[in-house]
Amino acid sequence: MKTTRITLLALFLGALAGAASASTSVTAGIHIGSSGRAAVDVGFFYDDLAPYGNWVERPHRGWCWVPRHTRSHWRPYQYGHWTLTDYGWTWVSDEPYGWATYHYGRWYDDPDYGWEWIPGQEWGPAWVSWQEGNDYVGWAPLPPTAEFSGNYGVDYGGVDFSASLAPEDYVFVPERQFLAPRLDSYVVSEVQAPIIWRQTRNFTNYRFENNRFINQGVPVDRIQRVIGRNVPRFQVADLAPGQRHQRERVLGNRVALFRPQVQRAAAVAPPPSRPLARRAVMTAAAAATVIRANHAARQQRQALLAQQPNNPRNQQAQNRQHQQQIAARQEQRIGRQQANQRNLQAQQNRQQQATARQQQRIGRQQANQRNQQAQQNRQQQAAARQQERIGRQQANQRNQQAQQNRRQQQTAARQQQRAERQQANQRNQQAQQNRQQQAAARQQQRAERQQANQRNQQAQQNRQQQAAARQQQRAERQQASQRNQQAQQNRQQQAAARQQQRAERQQASQRNQQAQQNRQQQAAARQQQRAQRQQQAQPQNNRPRGGGQGQPQGRPHGNQRPPNGPGQ
Repeated sequence: MKTTRITLLALFLGALAGAASASTSVTAGIHIGSSGRAAVDVGFFYDDLAPYGNWVERPHRGWCWVPRHTRSHWRPYQYGHWTLTDYGWTWVSDEPYGWATYHYGRWYDDPDYGWEWIPGQEWGPAWVSWQEGNDYVGWAPLPPTAEFSGNYGVDYGGVDFSASLAPEDYVFVPERQFLAPRLDSYVVSEVQAPIIWRQTRNFTNYRFENNRFINQGVPVDRIQRVIGRNVPRFQVADLAPGQRHQRERVLGNRVALFRPQVQRAAAVAPPPSRPLARRAVMTAAAAATVIRANHAARQQRQALLAQQPNNPRNQQAQNRQHQQQIAARQEQRIGRQQANQRNLQAQQNRQQQATARQQQRIGRQQANQRNQQAQQNRQQQAAARQQERIGRQQANQRNQQAQQNRRQQQTAARQQQRAERQQANQRNQQAQQNRQQQAAARQQQRAERQQANQRNQQAQQNRQQQAAARQQQRAERQQASQRNQQAQQNRQQQAAARQQQRAERQQASQRNQQAQQNRQQQAAARQQQRAQRQQQAQPQNNRPRGGGQGQPQGRPHGNQRPPNGPGQ
């Protein structure tokens, strides 16, 4: 209980320190996504990992990250420990960059640069391949060709999994030490890894449930039988961005991990174009040095692997010797721990009072923090409500502005239509005036031609002149006041109707005269026809009856009329 209180105090103080340092330029790239979790893009990896390694651009893989200042025979997933969570076997790293490199992307053992990490977007408890057997458990990072394929588990891109990873890529520990808090103390050497690998079988098993990746790996009941107790289970919790570089993150039944959502951005600036990551881009000279050192280390490792015997008995003896060495180191460690515990007992007694006081201060601080958090929540809620009100007001203003714009546009359109109609009316009036003037001219010409009806034409001319004068006055009044235009149009229409009636009466008179002329012509034609028939009938009437002699028959002579001719 005392140790737990001290750990709680240390975690709390560390959280305060981490929160105070969260306002860095790197953390500025973090924002809250739609799900409420922290969200970043790939560029955040470029900047955040720059202090711990170098960025190199590799063919077909893009920008890869190579860790700096690693120990001899370093391998991924070596410094840390395993915990069983609601995501399956979850890796808790002791390295400051482990939040990214062991939960996103893939690792690749490059022939030139050694182990390099390729950024990815999917978060997982750990992306490893599992081997188990002969009292050993081993794991190695999944290669870049391994991709998760829907409900079918891990897809290795058509590549044989046993050929994608070398046996020496695996980190092997005795199965009994699988849950140790510092696994690097029990890791077998790279030289012994191929021997153990041949005595194990693969247990890699991932599945996707409830929108999360589950790393099943080595069966839990197998580990429980070996260690003789139940494997404790933890819940994964989100860690604050400012605490992502801390090592110890297990508290109670929770494992706190920084796991932001990596969003797909249309374009992310590469490391050479980023102020923070630019300093970590590997130069050509540094790359040449790293390549030479990596080639030499690989040759040395291959030489050591080639010297290892393949006799199973020798392998078993070496395994037993290695286990005995581990057991001896463990006994020495237990002895030192017991001595340290006796020394620490007095120190813990002294720290109890200080811890109690600190606990009280922590309680007060936590109460203050809860009060501050509640106040912040209330302020955020008030701000959210204010923001909603502002949003609704802005929306109403936009709607009102849109309605006002539509009304103004409609009013302008109606005014434009009225102006166009007025212009059309003015043009029609002008045309009507022109027609009236032309009609007056034609009437004048008719008056000159109709000399027989001068009195009527004179009166008609007077009326036309008066109508023209009235029309001229109406035109002047229309220019001064448009409201009297309708009355003027009515009077003009009446005058036009009277003129039309006069024209119709004149046309009727002309038609009557024409009809009278036609009747006279017809009577003259009938009279001429009678005269012709009379002339034709006179010779017949003048012939002698009974056939006289001395005169031609059939023709009368002289002006003698026939006895039965016309007119009798």
